[in-house]
Amino acid sequence: MKATTSLTMGENALTLLDLLRRAAAHKGLRLHEGASKAYSEPIKEYALDEKLLAALAERNIKRQDRPDCRNEIFTLVDESPQNKVPGWSPSNYWNFKLVDGDKRRFDLRVTLSVGLGINFEKRGVVLVPQAHGSYISAADQLPNFRMFKALVELGTDAPAVAKELAASDGTVVVTWTELGLGGIRRLADLFTEFAARNQTVAQLGRNGEVFDPAPNPRYQQPGDELFIPEPAQPKIIETWRTQLNEYRSHLVA
Repeated sequence: MKATTSLTMGENALTLLDLLRRAAAHKGLRLHEGASKAYSEPIKEYALDEKLLAALAERNIKRQDRPDCRNEIFTLVDESPQNKVPGWSPSNYWNFKLVDGDKRRFDLRVTLSVGLGINFEKRGVVLVPQAHGSYISAADQLPNFRMFKALVELGTDAPAVAKELAASDGTVVVTWTELGLGGIRRLADLFTEFAARNQTVAQLGRNGEVFDPAPNPRYQQPGDELFIPEPAQPKIIETWRTQLNEYRSHLVA
């Protein structure tokens, strides 16, 4: 009988979604489900009145006229220097449309949320500030941070995580240790260590016929990869070693 180690989701194996949910909950956030990118549900909404608009202008987030839109669009632009990406124009502006049925008033609402992503170099989940307007929003990280920071510092009653992000350099890291997951590793990375640069073993792992749990499942979608907490790692490596020895024994004439 082939040796196996069963993986139980949420216990000795975690998905990317599991990790993001845990990091969000650790900061008092709720993950927005079903989105193409990971971000939290809204944490604060600001209506930009004259006072806030004037304060944003002092921070170089200013209104710019859009003559091409016949006064039907209100545009705020972060006029501070931007990170330059060759071949791309900065995405540093927010457009707001007129309120339905009111040709004199714009829907000047900005909603704050938090983006989340894994960063193995930083050993955890990175939180980044996001500031969504009611119509079209800046996509680049730097202007999002500037708008987020300005509104949190100018407004009132922002949640603790918003204040922490506003006081940061633009990101906050929730480390594996904070989540009680110190030493967690991707299953595929664990297998790379096990294979120890043996290309034959590595190829067997890619074939998906010898090892269970399979280190590189076929047809795996982004986000489907598994992460293994440190206490479960030795058992999985031991299982793979047993499976490899069984495979070798069947090759003997």
